[in-house]
Amino acid sequence: MIFRAAHDQGGDHSRPVSAQHPAPQQVLDEIMYALDTTSIIAITDRRGIITHVNDRFCEISKYSREELLGQTHGIINSGRHPKEFFKEMWRVIGRGEVWKNEICNRAKDGSEYWVDTTIIPLLDERGKPGRYVSIRAEETNRHLAEEEVRRLAYFDSVTGLVNRESMLRTIESELAAGSGSGFNAFVSVSVDELSVVNDAFGFEAGDRLLLESSQRLQRVERAGGRVGRIGSNTFGIMLPELGADAREAEIACLALIEQVLAELSGPLELGSGVQIEVSASVGYVLWAAQPGAVRADGEPGCPANEFIVTDDPHEVVKCSEIARKRARREGGSRRLRQFRQRMLSEAQGRVQLISELHRGIEKGELQLFAQPIVNRERRVIGEEGLIRWFSSVLGTVAPDDFIPLAEQTGVIVEIGDWVLEEACRTLSAWSLDPARADLTFSVNLSERQLRVDGFGERVREIIARHGVRPDRLTVELTESVLHSDLDRTVGVLGMLRTEGVQSSLDDFGTGYSSLSYLQHLPVQQLKIDRSFVSSVVEDPHAAAIAQTIVWLGRNFHLQVVAEGVETEDQFSKLREIGVDAFQGYLFGKPRPVAERLLSA
Repeated sequence: MIFRAAHDQGGDHSRPVSAQHPAPQQVLDEIMYALDTTSIIAITDRRGIITHVNDRFCEISKYSREELLGQTHGIINSGRHPKEFFKEMWRVIGRGEVWKNEICNRAKDGSEYWVDTTIIPLLDERGKPGRYVSIRAEETNRHLAEEEVRRLAYFDSVTGLVNRESMLRTIESELAAGSGSGFNAFVSVSVDELSVVNDAFGFEAGDRLLLESSQRLQRVERAGGRVGRIGSNTFGIMLPELGADAREAEIACLALIEQVLAELSGPLELGSGVQIEVSASVGYVLWAAQPGAVRADGEPGCPANEFIVTDDPHEVVKCSEIARKRARREGGSRRLRQFRQRMLSEAQGRVQLISELHRGIEKGELQLFAQPIVNRERRVIGEEGLIRWFSSVLGTVAPDDFIPLAEQTGVIVEIGDWVLEEACRTLSAWSLDPARADLTFSVNLSERQLRVDGFGERVREIIARHGVRPDRLTVELTESVLHSDLDRTVGVLGMLRTEGVQSSLDDFGTGYSSLSYLQHLPVQQLKIDRSFVSSVVEDPHAAAIAQTIVWLGRNFHLQVVAEGVETEDQFSKLREIGVDAFQGYLFGKPRPVAERLLSA
Protein backbone atom coordinates (compact mmCIF):
# COMPACT_ATOMS: atom_id res chain seq x y z
CA MET A 1 0.00 0.00 0.00
CA ILE A 2 1.36 3.40 -0.95
CA PHE A 3 0.37 6.70 0.74
CA ARG A 4 0.65 9.75 -1.48
CA ALA A 5 1.25 12.90 0.55
CA ALA A 6 -1.24 15.79 0.27
CA HIS A 7 -0.67 18.30 -2.51
CA ASP A 8 -2.74 20.73 -4.52
CA GLN A 9 -3.40 19.95 -8.14
CA GLY A 10 -1.14 22.77 -9.23
CA GLY A 11 1.50 22.20 -6.57
CA ASP A 12 4.62 20.04 -6.44
CA HIS A 13 4.21 16.28 -6.01
CA SER A 14 6.00 14.98 -2.93
CA ARG A 15 7.69 11.58 -2.95
CA PRO A 16 5.39 8.68 -2.13
CA VAL A 17 6.07 6.95 1.16
CA SER A 18 6.08 3.16 0.77
CA ALA A 19 5.61 0.33 3.23
CA GLN A 20 9.32 -0.65 2.75
CA HIS A 21 10.42 2.61 4.44
CA PRO A 22 7.91 3.16 7.26
CA ALA A 23 8.01 6.21 9.53
CA PRO A 24 8.60 5.53 13.21
CA GLN A 25 5.40 4.29 14.82
CA GLN A 26 5.54 6.99 17.51
CA VAL A 27 5.55 9.77 14.90
CA LEU A 28 2.62 8.20 13.10
CA ASP A 29 0.72 7.82 16.35
CA GLU A 30 1.32 11.49 17.20
CA ILE A 31 0.18 12.62 13.77
CA MET A 32 -2.96 10.52 13.97
CA TYR A 33 -3.69 11.77 17.47
CA ALA A 34 -3.34 15.40 16.36
CA LEU A 35 -5.57 14.86 13.36
CA ASP A 36 -8.12 12.91 15.35
CA THR A 37 -8.50 15.61 18.02
CA THR A 38 -8.50 18.67 15.72
CA SER A 39 -10.07 17.46 12.48
CA ILE A 40 -13.17 15.70 11.18
CA ILE A 41 -11.93 12.45 9.65
CA ALA A 42 -13.56 9.79 7.53
CA ILE A 43 -12.14 6.91 5.50
CA THR A 44 -13.99 5.30 2.60
CA ASP A 45 -13.30 2.44 0.24
CA ARG A 46 -12.79 2.99 -3.47
CA ARG A 47 -16.60 3.09 -4.01
CA GLY A 48 -17.06 5.82 -1.40
CA ILE A 49 -18.52 3.56 1.32
CA ILE A 50 -17.62 4.89 4.77
CA THR A 51 -15.41 2.45 6.68
CA HIS A 52 -14.19 4.71 9.48
CA VAL A 53 -15.21 7.99 11.13
CA ASN A 54 -13.78 9.68 14.20
CA ASP A 55 -15.68 11.17 17.12
CA ARG A 56 -15.55 14.71 15.68
CA PHE A 57 -17.35 13.48 12.55
CA CYS A 58 -20.13 11.97 14.67
CA GLU A 59 -20.33 15.09 16.83
CA ILE A 60 -20.76 17.57 13.97
CA SER A 61 -23.01 15.35 11.81
CA LYS A 62 -25.11 14.30 14.82
CA TYR A 63 -25.16 10.74 13.44
CA SER A 64 -23.89 7.80 15.48
CA ARG A 65 -20.94 5.79 14.20
CA GLU A 66 -23.26 2.85 13.55
CA GLU A 67 -25.51 5.04 11.39
CA LEU A 68 -22.59 6.26 9.30
CA LEU A 69 -20.57 3.10 8.68
CA GLY A 70 -21.60 1.38 5.47
CA GLN A 71 -23.16 4.56 4.08
CA THR A 72 -21.80 6.99 1.49
CA HIS A 73 -21.35 10.70 2.15
CA GLY A 74 -24.72 11.14 0.48
CA ILE A 75 -26.19 10.74 3.96
CA ILE A 76 -24.93 14.25 4.82
CA ASN A 77 -25.50 15.85 1.40
CA SER A 78 -27.13 19.27 1.88
CA GLY A 79 -28.27 19.56 -1.73
CA ARG A 80 -26.54 22.92 -2.05
CA HIS A 81 -23.96 21.78 -4.58
CA PRO A 82 -24.79 20.77 -8.16
CA LYS A 83 -24.05 17.25 -9.40
CA GLU A 84 -21.16 18.58 -11.50
CA PHE A 85 -19.43 19.69 -8.29
CA PHE A 86 -19.14 16.08 -7.06
CA LYS A 87 -18.44 14.68 -10.53
CA GLU A 88 -15.39 16.94 -10.72
CA MET A 89 -14.32 15.79 -7.24
CA TRP A 90 -14.45 12.12 -8.30
CA ARG A 91 -12.56 12.90 -11.52
CA VAL A 92 -9.70 14.41 -9.49
CA ILE A 93 -9.41 11.79 -6.75
CA GLY A 94 -9.99 9.01 -9.28
CA ARG A 95 -6.73 10.08 -10.93
CA GLY A 96 -4.99 9.68 -7.58
CA GLU A 97 -4.76 13.44 -6.99
CA VAL A 98 -5.68 15.39 -3.88
CA TRP A 99 -8.94 17.41 -4.00
CA LYS A 100 -9.60 20.48 -1.81
CA ASN A 101 -12.71 22.62 -1.55
CA GLU A 102 -15.44 23.87 0.75
CA ILE A 103 -18.52 21.69 1.18
CA CYS A 104 -21.84 22.42 2.81
CA ASN A 105 -23.18 19.33 4.62
CA ARG A 106 -26.46 18.69 6.40
CA ALA A 107 -26.55 17.18 9.90
CA LYS A 108 -29.12 14.67 11.08
CA ASP A 109 -31.21 17.42 12.73
CA GLY A 110 -31.43 19.34 9.41
CA SER A 111 -28.91 22.04 10.28
CA GLU A 112 -26.24 22.93 7.74
CA TYR A 113 -22.53 23.23 8.39
CA TRP A 114 -19.58 24.12 6.18
CA VAL A 115 -16.29 22.24 6.16
CA ASP A 116 -12.98 22.95 4.48
CA THR A 117 -12.32 19.51 2.96
CA THR A 118 -9.18 17.74 1.77
CA ILE A 119 -9.61 14.26 0.23
CA ILE A 120 -6.41 12.20 -0.08
CA PRO A 121 -6.35 9.02 -2.19
CA LEU A 122 -4.49 6.00 -0.71
CA LEU A 123 -2.97 4.12 -3.64
CA ASP A 124 -2.62 0.34 -3.89
CA GLU A 125 0.31 -1.64 -5.36
CA ARG A 126 -0.90 -0.84 -8.88
CA GLY A 127 -0.92 2.89 -8.16
CA LYS A 128 -4.75 3.02 -8.18
CA PRO A 129 -6.86 4.57 -5.41
CA GLY A 130 -7.87 1.86 -2.97
CA ARG A 131 -9.21 4.03 -0.16
CA TYR A 132 -9.82 7.76 0.47
CA VAL A 133 -9.05 9.73 3.60
CA SER A 134 -11.14 12.83 4.11
CA ILE A 135 -9.80 15.45 6.51
CA ARG A 136 -12.18 18.31 7.29
CA ALA A 137 -12.07 21.52 9.34
CA GLU A 138 -15.32 23.23 10.29
CA GLU A 139 -15.69 26.68 8.68
CA THR A 140 -19.36 27.38 9.36
CA ASN A 141 -18.85 30.65 11.26
CA ARG A 142 -16.38 32.00 8.74
CA HIS A 143 -18.59 31.01 5.85
CA LEU A 144 -21.65 32.61 7.45
CA ALA A 145 -19.63 35.79 8.05
CA GLU A 146 -18.60 35.85 4.39
CA GLU A 147 -22.19 35.27 3.33
CA GLU A 148 -23.29 38.20 5.50
CA VAL A 149 -20.66 40.44 3.91
CA ARG A 150 -21.87 39.40 0.47
CA ARG A 151 -25.46 40.00 1.51
CA LEU A 152 -24.67 43.49 2.77
CA ALA A 153 -22.74 44.24 -0.41
CA TYR A 154 -25.38 43.04 -2.85
CA PHE A 155 -28.73 43.02 -1.02
CA ASP A 156 -30.94 45.74 0.40
CA SER A 157 -31.37 45.42 4.17
CA VAL A 158 -34.95 46.77 4.23
CA THR A 159 -36.59 44.77 1.45
CA GLY A 160 -34.22 41.82 1.05
CA LEU A 161 -34.07 42.50 -2.70
CA VAL A 162 -30.82 42.77 -4.61
CA ASN A 163 -29.41 46.31 -4.56
CA ARG A 164 -28.26 48.64 -7.31
CA GLU A 165 -24.77 47.14 -7.55
CA SER A 166 -26.22 43.67 -7.91
CA MET A 167 -28.67 44.84 -10.60
CA LEU A 168 -25.75 46.31 -12.55
CA ARG A 169 -23.99 42.95 -12.30
CA THR A 170 -27.14 41.24 -13.52
CA ILE A 171 -27.11 43.38 -16.65
CA GLU A 172 -23.41 42.65 -17.13
CA SER A 173 -24.02 38.92 -16.81
CA GLU A 174 -26.78 39.08 -19.41
CA LEU A 175 -24.32 40.70 -21.79
CA ALA A 176 -21.62 38.17 -21.00
CA ALA A 177 -24.06 35.32 -21.62
CA GLY A 178 -24.71 36.63 -25.11
CA SER A 179 -28.28 37.74 -24.51
CA GLY A 180 -27.44 41.08 -26.15
CA SER A 181 -28.41 39.59 -29.53
CA GLY A 182 -31.87 41.15 -29.26
CA PHE A 183 -33.84 43.60 -27.16
CA ASN A 184 -33.86 43.78 -23.40
CA ALA A 185 -35.70 46.24 -21.17
CA PHE A 186 -35.05 47.90 -17.85
CA VAL A 187 -37.86 49.45 -15.81
CA SER A 188 -37.47 52.01 -13.00
CA VAL A 189 -40.36 52.32 -10.54
CA SER A 190 -40.65 54.89 -7.76
CA VAL A 191 -43.05 54.72 -4.83
CA ASP A 192 -43.97 58.40 -4.83
CA GLU A 193 -45.50 58.59 -1.37
CA LEU A 194 -42.35 57.51 0.50
CA SER A 195 -41.10 60.99 1.46
CA VAL A 196 -44.58 62.02 2.64
CA VAL A 197 -44.90 58.85 4.76
CA ASN A 198 -41.42 59.38 6.25
CA ASP A 199 -42.29 62.97 7.17
CA ALA A 200 -45.78 62.23 8.49
CA PHE A 201 -45.34 58.85 10.23
CA GLY A 202 -41.59 58.29 10.58
CA PHE A 203 -38.99 56.13 8.84
CA GLU A 204 -40.34 52.91 10.36
CA ALA A 205 -43.61 53.46 8.47
CA GLY A 206 -41.59 54.33 5.39
CA ASP A 207 -39.71 51.03 5.65
CA ARG A 208 -43.04 49.19 5.91
CA LEU A 209 -44.16 50.95 2.74
CA LEU A 210 -40.98 49.86 0.95
CA LEU A 211 -41.26 46.28 2.22
CA GLU A 212 -44.91 45.97 1.17
CA SER A 213 -44.12 47.49 -2.23
CA SER A 214 -41.21 45.09 -2.75
CA GLN A 215 -43.42 42.11 -1.90
CA ARG A 216 -46.00 43.27 -4.42
CA LEU A 217 -43.33 43.71 -7.08
CA GLN A 218 -42.01 40.20 -6.47
CA ARG A 219 -45.37 38.92 -7.68
CA VAL A 220 -44.43 40.58 -10.95
CA GLU A 221 -40.98 38.96 -10.78
CA ARG A 222 -42.56 35.56 -11.28
CA ALA A 223 -43.87 36.86 -14.61
CA GLY A 224 -40.31 37.16 -15.94
CA GLY A 225 -38.82 40.26 -14.32
CA ARG A 226 -35.85 40.40 -11.96
CA VAL A 227 -36.55 42.95 -9.23
CA GLY A 228 -34.12 44.97 -7.13
CA ARG A 229 -34.01 48.18 -5.11
CA ILE A 230 -31.85 50.73 -6.94
CA GLY A 231 -32.56 53.93 -4.98
CA SER A 232 -34.11 55.32 -1.81
CA ASN A 233 -37.65 55.08 -3.21
CA THR A 234 -36.90 53.35 -6.49
CA PHE A 235 -37.03 49.75 -7.69
CA GLY A 236 -35.56 48.34 -10.88
CA ILE A 237 -36.87 45.46 -12.99
CA MET A 238 -34.64 43.71 -15.52
CA LEU A 239 -36.40 42.09 -18.49
CA PRO A 240 -33.92 40.09 -20.57
CA GLU A 241 -34.25 38.45 -23.97
CA LEU A 242 -37.39 40.08 -25.34
CA GLY A 243 -36.52 39.12 -28.90
CA ALA A 244 -35.30 40.94 -31.99
CA ASP A 245 -38.53 42.76 -32.85
CA ALA A 246 -38.78 46.21 -31.26
CA ARG A 247 -42.58 46.34 -31.22
CA GLU A 248 -42.95 42.89 -29.69
CA ALA A 249 -40.31 43.75 -27.08
CA GLU A 250 -42.14 46.94 -26.18
CA ILE A 251 -45.48 45.13 -25.93
CA ALA A 252 -43.95 42.54 -23.56
CA CYS A 253 -42.41 45.29 -21.45
CA LEU A 254 -45.67 47.28 -21.27
CA ALA A 255 -47.58 44.14 -20.27
CA LEU A 256 -45.32 43.78 -17.24
CA ILE A 257 -45.56 47.50 -16.45
CA GLU A 258 -49.36 47.22 -16.39
CA GLN A 259 -48.95 44.60 -13.66
CA VAL A 260 -46.56 46.92 -11.81
CA LEU A 261 -49.01 49.83 -11.91
CA ALA A 262 -51.84 47.57 -10.78
CA GLU A 263 -49.79 46.24 -7.86
CA LEU A 264 -48.61 49.69 -6.73
CA SER A 265 -51.92 51.50 -6.97
CA GLY A 266 -54.62 51.78 -4.37
CA PRO A 267 -54.85 51.59 -0.56
CA LEU A 268 -52.03 50.18 1.54
CA GLU A 269 -52.05 49.45 5.28
CA LEU A 270 -49.01 50.65 7.23
CA GLY A 271 -50.18 49.38 10.61
CA SER A 272 -51.55 51.20 13.67
CA GLY A 273 -54.65 52.13 11.68
CA VAL A 274 -52.66 54.08 9.08
CA GLN A 275 -53.83 53.61 5.49
CA ILE A 276 -52.52 55.54 2.48
CA GLU A 277 -53.23 55.62 -1.23
CA VAL A 278 -50.08 54.59 -3.08
CA SER A 279 -49.10 55.37 -6.63
CA ALA A 280 -46.03 54.90 -8.80
CA SER A 281 -44.02 56.67 -11.48
CA VAL A 282 -42.51 54.38 -14.11
CA GLY A 283 -39.81 54.87 -16.71
CA TYR A 284 -38.43 52.22 -19.03
CA VAL A 285 -35.80 51.82 -21.71
CA LEU A 286 -35.40 49.26 -24.48
CA TRP A 287 -31.77 48.39 -25.11
CA ALA A 288 -29.61 46.17 -27.23
CA ALA A 289 -25.89 45.45 -27.17
CA GLN A 290 -25.48 44.83 -30.90
CA PRO A 291 -26.99 47.40 -33.29
CA GLY A 292 -27.09 45.01 -36.23
CA ALA A 293 -29.05 42.29 -34.44
CA VAL A 294 -32.37 44.09 -33.96
CA ARG A 295 -35.24 44.88 -36.26
CA ALA A 296 -38.59 46.64 -36.13
CA ASP A 297 -41.82 45.19 -37.54
CA GLY A 298 -39.90 42.53 -39.38
CA GLU A 299 -37.68 45.01 -41.20
CA PRO A 300 -33.98 45.68 -40.62
CA GLY A 301 -33.25 48.51 -38.25
CA CYS A 302 -35.40 50.33 -35.70
CA PRO A 303 -36.13 54.03 -35.09
CA ALA A 304 -33.04 55.21 -33.24
CA ASN A 305 -35.04 57.35 -30.85
CA GLU A 306 -36.91 54.33 -29.46
CA PHE A 307 -34.04 52.32 -27.98
CA ILE A 308 -30.39 52.58 -26.98
CA VAL A 309 -27.43 50.47 -28.05
CA THR A 310 -24.95 49.99 -25.23
CA ASP A 311 -22.96 47.42 -23.30
CA ASP A 312 -22.71 49.72 -20.27
CA PRO A 313 -25.11 48.70 -17.46
CA HIS A 314 -24.82 52.16 -15.87
CA GLU A 315 -26.13 53.71 -19.08
CA VAL A 316 -29.12 51.36 -19.09
CA VAL A 317 -30.14 52.28 -15.54
CA LYS A 318 -29.48 55.99 -16.11
CA CYS A 319 -31.75 56.13 -19.15
CA SER A 320 -34.62 54.37 -17.37
CA GLU A 321 -34.22 56.79 -14.46
CA ILE A 322 -34.36 59.79 -16.80
CA ALA A 323 -37.67 58.48 -18.17
CA ARG A 324 -39.05 57.81 -14.68
CA LYS A 325 -38.15 61.28 -13.44
CA ARG A 326 -39.81 62.77 -16.52
CA ALA A 327 -42.97 60.77 -15.78
CA ARG A 328 -43.04 61.95 -12.18
CA ARG A 329 -42.29 65.55 -13.11
CA GLU A 330 -45.04 65.72 -15.71
CA GLY A 331 -47.53 64.11 -13.33
CA GLY A 332 -50.99 62.97 -14.33
CA SER A 333 -52.99 59.92 -13.35
CA ARG A 334 -50.77 57.60 -15.41
CA ARG A 335 -47.13 58.46 -14.79
CA LEU A 336 -45.36 56.32 -17.39
CA ARG A 337 -42.68 57.30 -19.93
CA GLN A 338 -40.43 55.43 -22.32
CA PHE A 339 -36.89 56.72 -22.65
CA ARG A 340 -36.29 58.64 -25.84
CA GLN A 341 -32.90 59.83 -27.02
CA ARG A 342 -33.98 63.47 -26.84
CA MET A 343 -34.56 63.09 -23.09
CA LEU A 344 -30.82 62.68 -22.58
CA SER A 345 -29.99 65.97 -24.28
CA GLU A 346 -32.84 67.63 -22.39
CA ALA A 347 -31.48 66.27 -19.09
CA GLN A 348 -28.04 67.58 -19.97
CA GLY A 349 -29.66 70.91 -20.82
CA ARG A 350 -31.32 71.01 -17.41
CA VAL A 351 -27.96 70.44 -15.76
CA GLN A 352 -26.50 73.35 -17.73
CA LEU A 353 -29.52 75.50 -16.94
CA ILE A 354 -29.31 74.96 -13.18
CA SER A 355 -25.56 75.59 -13.29
CA GLU A 356 -26.14 78.88 -15.10
CA LEU A 357 -28.95 79.75 -12.68
CA HIS A 358 -26.56 79.47 -9.74
CA ARG A 359 -24.13 81.76 -11.53
CA GLY A 360 -26.94 84.09 -12.55
CA ILE A 361 -28.06 84.51 -8.94
CA GLU A 362 -24.49 85.32 -7.90
CA LYS A 363 -24.12 87.83 -10.76
CA GLY A 364 -27.43 89.54 -10.00
CA GLU A 365 -29.12 88.54 -13.27
CA LEU A 366 -32.54 87.97 -11.68
CA GLN A 367 -34.92 90.93 -11.78
CA LEU A 368 -38.21 91.50 -10.03
CA PHE A 369 -41.03 92.64 -12.27
CA ALA A 370 -44.50 93.72 -11.17
CA GLN A 371 -48.00 93.54 -12.69
CA PRO A 372 -50.86 95.72 -11.39
CA ILE A 373 -54.00 94.47 -9.66
CA VAL A 374 -56.99 96.80 -10.03
CA ASN A 375 -60.41 97.10 -8.42
CA ARG A 376 -63.80 97.28 -10.16
CA GLU A 377 -63.17 100.97 -10.98
CA ARG A 378 -59.76 100.14 -12.53
CA ARG A 379 -57.92 101.81 -9.70
CA VAL A 380 -54.61 100.11 -8.88
CA ILE A 381 -54.79 98.53 -5.42
CA GLY A 382 -51.67 96.38 -5.53
CA GLU A 383 -49.08 94.61 -7.63
CA GLU A 384 -47.85 91.03 -7.99
CA GLY A 385 -44.12 90.38 -8.09
CA LEU A 386 -42.87 88.21 -10.96
CA ILE A 387 -39.32 86.93 -11.50
CA ARG A 388 -37.44 87.47 -14.74
CA TRP A 389 -34.01 86.09 -15.62
CA PHE A 390 -31.79 87.83 -18.16
CA SER A 391 -28.82 85.49 -18.49
CA SER A 392 -25.56 86.78 -19.96
CA VAL A 393 -25.01 83.29 -21.42
CA LEU A 394 -28.49 82.00 -22.30
CA GLY A 395 -30.29 85.27 -22.95
CA THR A 396 -33.82 85.79 -21.60
CA VAL A 397 -34.97 82.61 -19.87
CA ALA A 398 -38.72 82.13 -19.40
CA PRO A 399 -39.95 81.52 -15.83
CA ASP A 400 -41.66 78.31 -16.98
CA ASP A 401 -38.22 77.01 -17.97
CA PHE A 402 -36.27 77.74 -14.79
CA ILE A 403 -38.80 77.96 -11.93
CA PRO A 404 -39.79 74.23 -12.01
CA LEU A 405 -36.10 73.29 -12.12
CA ALA A 406 -35.38 75.60 -9.20
CA GLU A 407 -38.22 73.87 -7.31
CA GLN A 408 -36.79 70.41 -7.97
CA THR A 409 -33.25 71.33 -6.93
CA GLY A 410 -34.10 73.50 -3.92
CA VAL A 411 -32.64 76.69 -5.44
CA ILE A 412 -36.16 78.12 -5.19
CA VAL A 413 -35.58 78.69 -1.45
CA GLU A 414 -32.71 81.06 -2.19
CA ILE A 415 -34.73 82.74 -4.94
CA GLY A 416 -37.75 83.01 -2.66
CA ASP A 417 -35.70 84.75 0.04
CA TRP A 418 -34.41 87.20 -2.56
CA VAL A 419 -37.96 87.92 -3.78
CA LEU A 420 -39.16 88.56 -0.22
CA GLU A 421 -36.26 90.97 0.32
CA GLU A 422 -37.00 92.79 -2.95
CA ALA A 423 -40.73 92.93 -2.23
CA CYS A 424 -40.23 94.47 1.22
CA ARG A 425 -37.59 96.84 -0.16
CA THR A 426 -40.13 97.90 -2.79
CA LEU A 427 -42.89 98.38 -0.20
CA SER A 428 -40.49 100.46 1.89
CA ALA A 429 -39.80 102.72 -1.10
CA TRP A 430 -43.51 102.97 -1.91
CA SER A 431 -44.29 104.11 1.63
CA LEU A 432 -42.50 107.38 0.82
CA ASP A 433 -44.82 107.98 -2.16
CA PRO A 434 -48.36 109.07 -1.12
CA ALA A 435 -49.80 107.63 -4.34
CA ARG A 436 -48.37 104.19 -3.54
CA ALA A 437 -48.27 104.13 0.24
CA ASP A 438 -51.35 101.88 0.55
CA LEU A 439 -50.64 99.48 -2.32
CA THR A 440 -50.18 95.78 -1.56
CA PHE A 441 -47.43 93.62 -3.01
CA SER A 442 -47.97 89.90 -3.66
CA VAL A 443 -45.25 87.25 -3.88
CA ASN A 444 -45.51 83.54 -4.67
CA LEU A 445 -44.47 80.93 -2.13
CA SER A 446 -43.11 77.52 -3.08
CA GLU A 447 -43.55 74.20 -1.32
CA ARG A 448 -39.83 74.13 -0.58
CA GLN A 449 -40.00 77.50 1.19
CA LEU A 450 -42.84 76.38 3.43
CA ARG A 451 -40.86 73.30 4.45
CA VAL A 452 -37.88 75.34 5.68
CA ASP A 453 -37.80 75.47 9.49
CA GLY A 454 -38.39 78.96 10.80
CA PHE A 455 -39.84 80.29 7.54
CA GLY A 456 -42.50 82.34 9.33
CA GLU A 457 -39.89 83.95 11.57
CA ARG A 458 -37.78 84.69 8.48
CA VAL A 459 -40.67 86.60 6.87
CA ARG A 460 -41.29 88.51 10.08
CA GLU A 461 -37.60 89.46 10.33
CA ILE A 462 -37.49 90.75 6.72
CA ILE A 463 -40.65 92.84 7.24
CA ALA A 464 -39.26 94.36 10.44
CA ARG A 465 -35.87 95.12 8.90
CA HIS A 466 -37.43 97.08 6.04
CA GLY A 467 -39.96 98.76 8.31
CA VAL A 468 -43.07 98.00 6.21
CA ARG A 469 -46.65 97.42 7.29
CA PRO A 470 -47.26 93.64 7.33
CA ASP A 471 -50.77 94.00 5.87
CA ARG A 472 -49.27 95.38 2.65
CA LEU A 473 -47.50 92.06 1.94
CA THR A 474 -49.52 89.19 0.45
CA VAL A 475 -48.13 85.66 0.06
CA GLU A 476 -49.65 83.51 -2.70
CA LEU A 477 -49.61 79.74 -2.79
CA THR A 478 -51.04 77.25 -5.24
CA GLU A 479 -53.14 74.26 -4.29
CA SER A 480 -50.29 71.88 -5.17
CA VAL A 481 -48.40 73.23 -2.15
CA LEU A 482 -51.17 72.01 0.12
CA HIS A 483 -50.91 68.34 -0.82
CA SER A 484 -47.60 67.70 0.96
CA ASP A 485 -48.30 68.84 4.52
CA LEU A 486 -51.56 70.73 5.08
CA ASP A 487 -51.10 71.04 8.86
CA ARG A 488 -47.68 72.66 8.46
CA THR A 489 -49.02 75.05 5.81
CA VAL A 490 -51.96 76.05 8.00
CA GLY A 491 -49.57 76.65 10.90
CA VAL A 492 -47.21 78.86 8.87
CA LEU A 493 -50.07 80.91 7.32
CA GLY A 494 -51.71 81.25 10.73
CA MET A 495 -48.51 82.60 12.23
CA LEU A 496 -48.14 85.10 9.37
CA ARG A 497 -51.76 86.12 9.78
CA THR A 498 -51.20 87.01 13.43
CA GLU A 499 -48.40 89.29 12.21
CA GLY A 500 -50.79 90.92 9.74
CA VAL A 501 -49.50 89.34 6.52
CA GLN A 502 -52.23 88.53 3.98
CA SER A 503 -52.53 85.15 2.21
CA SER A 504 -53.95 84.23 -1.19
CA LEU A 505 -54.88 80.89 -2.78
CA ASP A 506 -53.71 81.08 -6.40
CA ASP A 507 -55.07 79.20 -9.46
CA PHE A 508 -58.24 78.38 -7.54
CA GLY A 509 -60.61 75.92 -9.19
CA THR A 510 -58.00 73.79 -10.94
CA GLY A 511 -57.72 71.21 -8.12
CA TYR A 512 -60.41 68.67 -7.28
CA SER A 513 -60.14 69.23 -3.55
CA SER A 514 -59.85 73.03 -3.31
CA LEU A 515 -63.21 73.38 -1.56
CA SER A 516 -62.17 71.23 1.39
CA TYR A 517 -59.22 73.53 2.09
CA LEU A 518 -61.25 76.71 2.54
CA GLN A 519 -62.52 75.73 5.98
CA HIS A 520 -58.95 75.14 7.19
CA LEU A 521 -56.77 77.74 5.47
CA PRO A 522 -56.37 81.20 7.01
CA VAL A 523 -56.44 82.92 3.59
CA GLN A 524 -58.04 86.23 2.73
CA GLN A 525 -58.09 86.01 -1.06
CA LEU A 526 -58.98 83.61 -3.91
CA LYS A 527 -57.56 84.03 -7.41
CA ILE A 528 -59.63 82.58 -10.26
CA ASP A 529 -57.35 80.66 -12.61
CA ARG A 530 -56.74 82.24 -16.01
CA SER A 531 -58.01 79.09 -17.77
CA PHE A 532 -61.55 80.03 -16.70
CA VAL A 533 -61.07 83.75 -17.28
CA SER A 534 -59.93 83.28 -20.89
CA SER A 535 -63.22 81.59 -21.86
CA VAL A 536 -65.62 83.25 -19.42
CA VAL A 537 -67.43 85.19 -22.18
CA GLU A 538 -68.15 82.41 -24.67
CA ASP A 539 -68.22 79.35 -22.40
CA PRO A 540 -71.20 79.09 -20.00
CA HIS A 541 -69.39 76.40 -17.98
CA ALA A 542 -66.37 78.65 -17.37
CA ALA A 543 -68.72 81.47 -16.39
CA ALA A 544 -70.56 79.16 -13.99
CA ILE A 545 -67.29 78.12 -12.35
CA ALA A 546 -66.24 81.76 -11.95
CA GLN A 547 -69.67 82.56 -10.48
CA THR A 548 -69.34 79.66 -8.01
CA ILE A 549 -65.91 80.88 -6.88
CA VAL A 550 -67.35 84.36 -6.30
CA TRP A 551 -70.18 82.80 -4.30
CA LEU A 552 -67.67 80.85 -2.18
CA GLY A 553 -65.66 84.00 -1.62
CA ARG A 554 -68.74 85.80 -0.36
CA ASN A 555 -69.62 83.00 2.03
CA PHE A 556 -66.08 82.75 3.40
CA HIS A 557 -65.58 86.56 3.44
CA LEU A 558 -62.71 86.38 0.94
CA GLN A 559 -61.68 88.81 -1.77
CA VAL A 560 -61.91 87.28 -5.27
CA VAL A 561 -59.35 88.25 -7.93
CA ALA A 562 -59.48 87.24 -11.61
CA GLU A 563 -56.13 86.54 -13.31
CA GLY A 564 -55.29 86.84 -16.99
CA VAL A 565 -57.90 89.46 -17.98
CA GLU A 566 -57.04 90.55 -21.52
CA THR A 567 -60.23 91.98 -23.09
CA GLU A 568 -62.92 94.50 -22.19
CA ASP A 569 -65.58 91.83 -22.68
CA GLN A 570 -63.89 89.61 -20.09
CA PHE A 571 -63.64 92.53 -17.69
CA SER A 572 -67.32 93.38 -18.11
CA LYS A 573 -68.44 89.76 -17.68
CA LEU A 574 -66.32 89.29 -14.55
CA ARG A 575 -67.63 92.55 -13.05
CA GLU A 576 -71.15 91.34 -13.78
CA ILE A 577 -70.43 88.06 -12.00
CA GLY A 578 -69.20 89.99 -8.96
CA VAL A 579 -65.41 89.64 -9.04
CA ASP A 580 -63.68 92.11 -6.69
CA ALA A 581 -60.30 92.69 -8.35
CA PHE A 582 -58.58 92.02 -11.68
CA GLN A 583 -55.13 91.34 -13.08
CA GLY A 584 -53.97 90.93 -16.67
CA TYR A 585 -52.57 92.54 -19.80
CA LEU A 586 -55.70 94.69 -20.13
CA PHE A 587 -54.47 96.72 -17.17
CA GLY A 588 -50.72 96.46 -17.63
CA LYS A 589 -47.96 94.06 -18.61
CA PRO A 590 -45.26 93.01 -16.13
CA ARG A 591 -42.51 95.66 -15.94
CA PRO A 592 -39.41 96.22 -13.77
CA VAL A 593 -40.64 96.94 -10.27
CA ALA A 594 -38.74 100.22 -10.15
CA GLU A 595 -40.73 101.59 -13.09
CA ARG A 596 -43.83 103.51 -12.13
CA LEU A 597 -47.16 102.40 -13.63
CA LEU A 598 -48.63 105.37 -15.53
CA SER A 599 -52.24 104.19 -15.60
CA ALA A 600 -54.42 101.10 -15.61
